[in-house]
Amino acid sequence: MTSLPRRLFCSAALLASVLALPALAEPQTVTLIVGEALDEHGKVKPLRAWQHKLFDYLQQELDVKFEIRMYPWARAERNARGGAGLVFGLPKTSERLRAMRYSEPAMRNTLWLVTRSDATFPFASLADLTGKTIGAARGYSYGEQFEQARNKLFRVEDEIPSRATRLQRLLLKRVDAVLLYQPSWQNAAEVEAELRAYVAPLARDLALPYGVTLSVLPQPVQIENQQFFAIAKDKDDGLIDRINAALARQQRPASLPKPRRAP
Repeated sequence: MTSLPRRLFCSAALLASVLALPALAEPQTVTLIVGEALDEHGKVKPLRAWQHKLFDYLQQELDVKFEIRMYPWARAERNARGGAGLVFGLPKTSERLRAMRYSEPAMRNTLWLVTRSDATFPFASLADLTGKTIGAARGYSYGEQFEQARNKLFRVEDEIPSRATRLQRLLLKRVDAVLLYQPSWQNAAEVEAELRAYVAPLARDLALPYGVTLSVLPQPVQIENQQFFAIAKDKDDGLIDRINAALARQQRPASLPKPRRAP
């Protein structure tokens, strides 16, 4: 029979060995900067379902914890370029590529032109926007070709990043068309159906003529528009390479959940 002192000795030895085990490391915290979108009341909208899915996947694959910070796009870019963290959704430009390192594409979407249903017009290229006023999200870049033509071929009204506000101004004929991004799995008819349902209460409040609603022009401004992660070059410690490896393992973007209504 084991003596009491020996049992105490064994218990103490077991406790010491347990205490000597290395503690499980906490996931690295990574600041993730995302451009904010506002609702019709001017409040910041939560992340979309597909963004949650993408970010959750990367947190698991990279063993990191994202600390998400949402800012207006101009401030989001300024903070990211200053080294404040990783940024998602900032389009590539030649100037940005000199200062930031970009990941492989993480998501694709399509840029559509939306008009009033009684004021559609033919659209095949940016030249067809000559003389028109286009509603856009303030602080967001729509690619180099668009930016070169901005306020030259056409005028751009940069609104607060509230989809409802931009669409209201369109219905009131303050602009000729509005730029809207939608996931690439949706076609023009699907986007149009969503937007018409989305603005139906607004159209009633504005007392629009009977039958007037929104139309999505069949030719997109951009197709397969890519969204990336990016970080200031002097702050990349291998994170972009790890993101690229994780994205390569990820399922195709089309498997992400489709939104049920226009955000």
